[in-house]
Amino acid sequence: MWVMVAATAFTVTLPVLASALIEEFDITRTQFGLLGLAGGAVAAAGSPFAGRVTDRIGGRNGVLVVLAGSAGAAVLFAGAPVFGAMFAGAAVAAVAGAAGNPATNKLIAQQLEPGRRGMVTGLKQTGPQVGSFLSGALAPWGAATIGWRPTVLVIGALMAAAVPLVLRIIPVEDGAHIRAERDRSPLTPGIGWVAVYGTLIGLGGSATFLLPLFVEESLGQSPRVAGAAAALLGAVAIAGRFQWARIAERRASPAPTMALLAAASVVAMAAMLVSIGAGTAWMWIGTVILGLSASSWTAVAAISVIGLAGPVGAGRASGIVWLGFLAGLGIGPPIYGFTVDESGSYALMWWLALVAFALATAVAAAWIRTARPDGSPT
Repeated sequence: MWVMVAATAFTVTLPVLASALIEEFDITRTQFGLLGLAGGAVAAAGSPFAGRVTDRIGGRNGVLVVLAGSAGAAVLFAGAPVFGAMFAGAAVAAVAGAAGNPATNKLIAQQLEPGRRGMVTGLKQTGPQVGSFLSGALAPWGAATIGWRPTVLVIGALMAAAVPLVLRIIPVEDGAHIRAERDRSPLTPGIGWVAVYGTLIGLGGSATFLLPLFVEESLGQSPRVAGAAAALLGAVAIAGRFQWARIAERRASPAPTMALLAAASVVAMAAMLVSIGAGTAWMWIGTVILGLSASSWTAVAAISVIGLAGPVGAGRASGIVWLGFLAGLGIGPPIYGFTVDESGSYALMWWLALVAFALATAVAAAWIRTARPDGSPT
């Protein structure tokens, strides 16, 4: 779980610190969104490579790369003299993000038998939401008290502190065994369905990159209320990811579960749109629904990848799926930032996210129709 906190630490922290960054560097929302694009592009491009490397070096070494990358990104962010220098931190953070799921999925596939993976997978996939909750609750306070740069350094120190624990509790993998596991056989078509679905979910879900700013600028709330919204999204998704992974493992195909998650995300976007005119209460409703739907989907994706690819191909399959998800996650923020800058409203952003989730629902429904007679995925 903590490795997954590290993999996504700055994806969830930078949005909470958006106001401080925009003020210090005197940038637009579109420019701020470019940080998300840069990180998402590097993570997406590197995800298949990270998956293949993980299959070669093993899960233990993979998680060490994630922790070291997150700590290094913190140093680069905190020391950035100008906004352009922030992109170096975004690139290093993206390497950690690309390696997070392949490394952790590989460990689970190697160490646990089918039937025992759902709970552990759900727990580890709560990592990004644990990070989101902690960032939303503590980062605004840290920025106001000690400044955003020291706050980022504290986050990096917490990631680095986990390295000795990994070295202590995870056994060293036998190199010969890792080499014997390598496989070049084609992956099941189900991996492709999950990747396409994940791209659309990532595109829609990346609207949350601007959620704190939406709460401040459109709904007129304080930065701490905006941080509370981010924290709520993370807290709800912690429970959601844990439960959805257990549900998905018990089903022959993950497609129906994915269809339900995407459809619920459409409802969440509708609530965000309503909140613009009807008040903050609808934003809270939308945040809760989103936490139980789109923000929980990666737990289902992880258990699906592990089940479809098995221990041998878990790293490679994870890289392909997260290529799609991270691509969608990276493309969205600058597009959404641009629409807000040009229109002066967040309405178009929520509409675009709603369409992405509706398309994801359609993809899951199409996958259901291709299932074998016994219900298992193709």
